[in-house]
Amino acid sequence: RSGTGSGGGTLASQSLSGQVAVTLAHGVTAATIAQAYGATVVTYVPSERTASFLPPAGVSALTFINTLAIDPRIVTRESNTWIENAEARQQSFAFDDGFNSPLAYADQTAGALIHLTDAHQIATGKGVKVAIIDTGVDATHPAFSGRVVGGWDFVSNDADPSDVRDFVDNDGDGRVDEAFGHGTHVAGIVRLVAPEAQFLVVRVLDADGRGDLVTVAAGVRWAVQHGAKIINLSLGSTSRLDALQDVLAEAELAGVTVIATAGNWGTNKTVDFPGTSSHAMCVAAVDGAGVGAAFSSTGSEVELSAPGVAIRSAYPGNTYKQWSGTSMAAPFVTGTAALLAQKHPSWTLFDMETRLQATTTPLTGVPAGGKASLYGAGVLDAGAALAADRALGGDAGETITLARGH
Repeated sequence: RSGTGSGGGTLASQSLSGQVAVTLAHGVTAATIAQAYGATVVTYVPSERTASFLPPAGVSALTFINTLAIDPRIVTRESNTWIENAEARQQSFAFDDGFNSPLAYADQTAGALIHLTDAHQIATGKGVKVAIIDTGVDATHPAFSGRVVGGWDFVSNDADPSDVRDFVDNDGDGRVDEAFGHGTHVAGIVRLVAPEAQFLVVRVLDADGRGDLVTVAAGVRWAVQHGAKIINLSLGSTSRLDALQDVLAEAELAGVTVIATAGNWGTNKTVDFPGTSSHAMCVAAVDGAGVGAAFSSTGSEVELSAPGVAIRSAYPGNTYKQWSGTSMAAPFVTGTAALLAQKHPSWTLFDMETRLQATTTPLTGVPAGGKASLYGAGVLDAGAALAADRALGGDAGETITLARGH
């Protein structure tokens, strides 16, 4: 699964100015389009039908987009743009409070808030493929031993989607590799909630937390093609993006549940896309006591909330760190969806939303100026979400011991 352009560590350092991102119809190649219009191919992922072009000399990106709008070989067309995780954007960083042990990871407050022990008596996510579309994952971390079953790196175009640094300030924000470990941390939360889930690791963001639209859309399509049942997207944009919306629609049609973040803009503020997409479940953040997080974006698009403040999870180098953000809240819902998928393999996004929203608990409070109704149906309760399946039985005892042993 390879493409051209965007070599290792260089994707986020290049300018997207003037680039047009497209989704190609089945059977259409980027070379065919480039030849037809005199355009230049910048990035092309053949297997995932995504590409970016520079328009021919003297033609603006907008003019080129309008021209492509009447070409049946082009499914979507728009300006290429950056997508990033909210923590890098708002400068929320991983930190070590001195108590980041495997036991502290297994027994943290967030697990108690969502009644995780109760959920594990019923399901563990066994056999469910979960795609982590992010900065990659440190698969050598003990938390993921035997759990990573496939992946692809769309930043470096190779089969090793490791969570790695490149020691360059690619986005020019004065911080170097500020998102390093983000994908590992997100995956660790899913592992905590669904200890027997299988991971597909898709690296679409560099260590500064940024990837372009072409790459992210390709990553989602790759995950769907490789059997993901649940996809976690702890990333976003302030704008609706047609290429990503198109592939999310494909994912829902294929029976895949996509979980996305609300963003970290603050209460009653803009909810990020794809959180606003009708083809994804949008998650806001609360703290360990169930109080709405002041940093969390909230709005009518939010389906429910989950713990996202000082969450302890896996971090590269066989350690654990804490991180705060809606990127941490989403994987709690992703993991719970994996538990439900074990019991209900045919469930759709709608089915998942219905069960999860119906079993939430009320927020215990909101920050000044916040509105509880804008945090969605309430706070995730994994135990309650699985309770209806108790009659189907479960064999989670040894798995819980395993999770605490790492």
